[in-house]
Parts: sequence; structure tokens; C-alpha cells
Amino acid sequence: MVKRDVYYSMKKNNISIEFPSIGKTYARNEYAVYEYDRYPRSSVNYGMERRCFLDSFDTLEEARTAFPNAVESIGTPISEEWN
Repeated sequence: MVKRDVYYSMKKNNISIEFPSIGKTYARNEYAVYEYDRYPRSSVNYGMERRCFLDSFDTLEEARTAFPNAVESIGTPISEEWN
């Protein structure tokens, strides 16, 4: 199931390689790959944006090889919501 979801997401191009890997409670000097989508109708967070961790890598080249269609970004686009 995960592979199908990753393939579907890569087709939609909502996978991001981010450096550094930043979350609400962590920050790491690694290249992290996240999938962005919206919570499903069955969730109490229905319709809100969510970010799901897929993998992390020591180098950008490793991340690009594993997720060739991912968009590269510096930091996370949703970190502003955490301020």
C-alpha cells in the first residue's frame, strides 16, 4: 500500500525534499522527504493540510535518486503555521 501511495503522490508532484529536516519538535541536518496532502473525510482534521514523513538521507543526491520527481525546498513550507 505504501508504494502505491508514494507512486500516486509522485505523479501529483506533492513530494518535497527538505533541508534541514524541521518539525514542530525537532530539527535535523539531513535531507528529509515528505508527502503533502489533505486529511481524508474520515479524519477530525478533514480538509487540513498534512505532511507525512517518507524517508531521510545524508545527501541530496541520495534523496534525488530515491525520489526523482520530488520538489526541492529549503526548510518546510508549513513551518510558518507553527509560530
